Amino acid sequence: MKPLTPEIEFCRATVKSWEKLRLLYNVILLLPGIALIWRIIHLQQVMMAANPPGMGFPIMHPAEVVIGAFVFGFCANLCFCLGPYTEVVITALGFPLSARRIRYFIFGLGLILSLAVISVLWLLMELDFPGP
Repeated sequence: MKPLTPEIEFCRATVKSWEKLRLLYNVILLLPGIALIWRIIHLQQVMMAANPPGMGFPIMHPAEVVIGAFVFGFCANLCFCLGPYTEVVITALGFPLSARRIRYFIFGLGLILSLAVISVLWLLMELDFPGP
């Protein structure tokens, strides 16, 4: 077996460290995601109690909420894959930053962006369907 080149070893180490960060990323996004799902279902139950029976779901069917959460999680993890790619490109271009500083900066930026998407969805839901 041929020995690995330094470039391949660098890419392998970069991807391995990003996969460790993926667990943290998913746990952090899971908490507000569950809170948003709970808020949607709770608000929907309150609205259904105020409506006559047989009116259906005022916001969306609970299965649609769960499917939407899985789609968001899939898309968030797909976008997470841009992190290691960006780190490799920045390092390959020769910017004078350490890989660790770049990694945590990109991770923080992506995490803030993902949390902003959840916050915007929550805000839009609250504006469209005000609580009692």
